[in-house]
Parts: sequence; C-alpha cells; structure tokens
Amino acid sequence: MKITCTTRELLEAVNTVSKAVAVKPPAPILSGIFLKAEGSSLEIEANNLDIGIRTKISANTEVPGSIVVSGKYLQEMARKLSGDIVSISYDDEAKVARLQSESISFKMLALNVEEWVHIKEPEVEVSFALPAVTFKNLIRKTVYACAHDESRPMFTGCLLQIDGNKITMVGTNTHRIAIMHETVADNLGEMSYIIPSKALGELARLADDSGDNNVTIRCSSKDIDFTFDNVYIKTRLLSGDFPPFEKVIPKEAITTVRVDTMDLLAAIDRVGLISRETDYKTIRFAIDKEGLHLSSTSPDIGNAEESIMAAIEGEDIDIAFNVNYLIEALKVIDTKICVIKLSGRLKPADIREADRDDFIYIVTPIRTN
Repeated sequence: MKITCTTRELLEAVNTVSKAVAVKPPAPILSGIFLKAEGSSLEIEANNLDIGIRTKISANTEVPGSIVVSGKYLQEMARKLSGDIVSISYDDEAKVARLQSESISFKMLALNVEEWVHIKEPEVEVSFALPAVTFKNLIRKTVYACAHDESRPMFTGCLLQIDGNKITMVGTNTHRIAIMHETVADNLGEMSYIIPSKALGELARLADDSGDNNVTIRCSSKDIDFTFDNVYIKTRLLSGDFPPFEKVIPKEAITTVRVDTMDLLAAIDRVGLISRETDYKTIRFAIDKEGLHLSSTSPDIGNAEESIMAAIEGEDIDIAFNVNYLIEALKVIDTKICVIKLSGRLKPADIREADRDDFIYIVTPIRTN
C-alpha cells in the first residue's frame, strides 16, 4: 500500500471515525483503525462492535492495499504532521506503516488486517430520509437527558417515534425527561426505535445541517444506520419498552413563571457554584409575587443567593432541583423567554419555550427539609 493525500483531510477523517475505536477492546484489533487504498480514494473505518463509523477521502493511490494501525497513535500522529501533503506506505515484510510529511516521519507496527471486523450493514426493513437540520435539532434537545448508567441500558438511548409526518424524540434518566417534536412534509408511516445516545451524539457532531442536506436512516429489528455526506454510522438498537412519556407531563399548574432564559441560566450557574460538589447538587427556588429567589448551600463551602425578575402567576412556592438538570435544559432553549409550570413543591416541573409546544422538559424536584 502506498498513497498520498492532504494532511487536513486525513486528520478530519481519522477524527471522524475515532469515537468508534474501542477504549478497552475485547480483542486488540478493535483498538485499531482500518485503512483501504483503492483508485482515487482512501476508506477509513473504526468499529467497536457497538458503533461503527466509516468515511472516505480523496487520495492518489500508487499501490492499493489495506492496513490496520493503532487508532490512538494514528490520530496523534495525524495531528502532529507538519506539511499539507502526507504519504502513507506499508512495508509488508516488516509489518510497518509509515506516515511522511515534509521533514517528519512516523513509523508504527501494523495489526493483522485479516482479523479486522468490518462493519456489517443491517438487513434493511425500513428506510427513510430526514433533513439534517431537523434530526440534529431532535438530538440536541433530548440526548443530554439520557442516563449514563449502563445497568439500565434502555435509558442510555433516545426513543425515536414516528407517526405519519410527526417525529418525536425522547430522552430520560427517570429523574428528568426531554421531549422534542418535529414535523416533516412526507408521511413516513409508524415506527419507533431506541437509539444509543453515544451514536446520536456522534451523528449530531458530524452531520452537516447547512443547506438541504439529508440524513438517510435504515433500520432492521436490531440495528440502525445513518448515511450523510461521506460518512456512514451504524449502531445497535436498544431493546425494551420505553416508558409512556406522555403520562408524566403535568396536566395543570398552580404556579407559572415566565422569565428571561439567559438571565435564569446565568443566575443558576452563579448560585449553583456552591452546591455542585454536594451529593444532590441542590438549588432552591423561592417564588413569590416579587420574583424568583435562588439559593444554594454547602456545609463545606458556604451559601449563595440571588434574585431575578420574573412574571409570576399563581401561588407562592418553594421548590428545589438538581442544578445540572436545569442548566442542561436551559442551554437548549431557543426562545428569549422560558415558561416554568409548577404543580406543587414535590411534583415535577414543566419547562418550555415561550409560545411554543414542540419542546417539553419535565424535571423531578428534590425533597428538602
């Protein structure tokens, strides 16, 4: 194998697939990145069995061939190359790959390419396309609410539910739930899948949502894949019955707060500094006709208090939340004003964008003395 390509394209491609390199691989080969040179392109692939990512870049191929090299070191070497053009060659007898750019030359031992586990594309049962901007927005509004505890794998993913031209994505860790609705022009039928949040995060990172770009989505009973630009991502679906999320949305409120989103986010960030290192990361809201009063306390640090203006309707109420759960939700709210509806000091709060119903965030309060 011997090729040349631009350093920039090589680095971008390696960075693209690197999140699918196994950190603690069950087999050494899964810590590698696969490169295949053929014709005018270089195919680059990583696969940790849970998620696989493949992309292609332009290249001048002198000698076609395939190699597998350490994903970690290929990424580091690609970052440190100095010139605009890099050559990649492989010595089959010595089993050594070489990267050469201007005066810098890197050599590394190659892994056994015969052991490489290629991404196996699913047996497609359903296929459809969504605008990249729509799909990325669904992910942005929900994925942060997923659980990170692998003992409850179903909650480590987002539910993608399609009903005609209405698309809903839901993320939850059982303490909070984020729901986002979008509509598209086409009737896509009825289907639902639970997609791992890690794969959705990579999709949101990589997909270009400018212009009229689409993401093509194909599903089987166990797997789902996404194709956009020159990138292909495949991941397993999560199994289980997703909880009926509509039932957790409060039906009525005793207190409604309308407040400037950025003002509230900044105040929570400041006041929450005191409690971020405590067990429950608690921030308290005291709401009355004068406005919104925030406070937090740590027995090891001290306390913080701040009041901000807000339009209040209904009863006075004291309620407490996990500060991180509020910050993560407020960061994805796109309207100047957000609306917080409260049904009681121990009942879930409903947070939305003002005058819009496509995004709903429900968060459980923390019980305090």
